[in-house]
Amino acid sequence: RGSLCAVAAIGWVLAAVFSVTTGFLLTDRGHDTPWTAPYLQVTGLPGHQHPVRYGSVSERTIWSYWWHPTNCPNSKKCVLPPFVQLCVDTIEKNKGSFDFKLMHFDEVHMYVNGVELPFGWKHQSPATQKDALMNALLARYGGVAMDVSTILLKPLDDSWNQMVAQNAIFRGYMYRLNGQPWGHAETTAVWCMMARREGIFRTATVMGVIGMGDSWNAGLYHPGIPYFAMGDQTVTPVLGIYNFSLPHCHEDDSVSQKGDCPEFQLPVWDESLVSPRGDSLLLEDPRDGPQLPFAFADQFGMALWNRTDDSKKDYLWPCETPKQCWELFLRRYNASKTPFVKFFHSGGDAVRRQSRDQLL
Repeated sequence: RGSLCAVAAIGWVLAAVFSVTTGFLLTDRGHDTPWTAPYLQVTGLPGHQHPVRYGSVSERTIWSYWWHPTNCPNSKKCVLPPFVQLCVDTIEKNKGSFDFKLMHFDEVHMYVNGVELPFGWKHQSPATQKDALMNALLARYGGVAMDVSTILLKPLDDSWNQMVAQNAIFRGYMYRLNGQPWGHAETTAVWCMMARREGIFRTATVMGVIGMGDSWNAGLYHPGIPYFAMGDQTVTPVLGIYNFSLPHCHEDDSVSQKGDCPEFQLPVWDESLVSPRGDSLLLEDPRDGPQLPFAFADQFGMALWNRTDDSKKDYLWPCETPKQCWELFLRRYNASKTPFVKFFHSGGDAVRRQSRDQLL
């Protein structure tokens, strides 16, 4: 009997240790008593409570995000950089039938639940926060995730209507679709993504939470390029689940760090294990449209070029002068290839130093 009591005592000790490590006290299997209330800790909510805006947001919404510790810590105290504010003005002016919502840090809980974001989301960099938040917003509401450093030139209604008419669940941009190499370990351009609600981004949201675990440091998710952790490194593998024939980064000879390619973030599925899906993806190479071929030139400073300047610049390609580059843009615009233009690094250092009046 003494031995049996000793075994029972050891069993209770092990159960207690297990309960602490798992977060639950296993005293009554029918009525498990919460030990640390993990859901409450993550979300600040009891169960069965949805975000207050859920059910009242149009699927036709353009989403952006901005945060700065001093200039824009919340929605009540936010002054955008002049160039970014001008970009926002173009989105507001040309949004067509869409709503436009520039998300702020203090508004996030009104739209998504804490379990839809990495547990360390509040401590991540603004760029990583933005990508994770866009995944969660598109999962719940659908719409368009658009980087705020974008000039919107035309409404996106035609693009949206075409996506809906073709029963597509996603529309976006992917490098190498035009057969041209892209020397970066990058595949999906997450700075503009259009999606129906409760589609691929529900999976992307879950994968982002799993990928980060308890960490806030995206470098632990992918040491090579942490900047892409919640964006390309999360979205591209999910798109690959729906279409096995998409171009692969690691097959591009111009990519030197093939181990950083996003398709390696999920196991490669054997096509014989799955049945064909009817979901449609509408994809284009961004270099044929909103990513102009000279977007990285002149330290990302194309926003300040004089469109009448016909002097040759060594750093330009395929055009040789700012005037020729402007004419290239016009050809794309008139062919409906550029309803918007993406600026990288917020337009470059020179743009960030200028006031609104100087920019205009």
